[in-house]
Amino acid sequence: MVMFNKKILIVDDDIDIREPFNDYLILKGFKNVICAATPAEALALIEAHKPDLILLDIQLKDRINGIEILKRTKETLSPGSKVIMISGHRDEYEEKSYKLGADSFWGKPIRSEQILEGIKKYL
Repeated sequence: MVMFNKKILIVDDDIDIREPFNDYLILKGFKNVICAATPAEALALIEAHKPDLILLDIQLKDRINGIEILKRTKETLSPGSKVIMISGHRDEYEEKSYKLGADSFWGKPIRSEQILEGIKKYL
């Protein structure tokens, strides 16, 4: 299936979230999953790989957060690329995420079924 060859970037500074997301997607058959732990790494991977889908945590432990990454990259992503913003602070960030061009917003905690359903919807 074509969907399983799409490039997915997971951006989260928490290894206890990032690695299980990665492992789950690989287990489900996705072949092109890459991960970033820092905003700098995320920006570099976005530029180099032009992912089809970005799962982007908002609260990153850096001066640049997921909102800033979205601002910087949404216009330069490949046509058809999707960005799903992720945060435990839905009230604070959901509206702003959509205004900046996010395709979806997921509140934490996230169920594994939600990950697969959401990815299928956007790829």
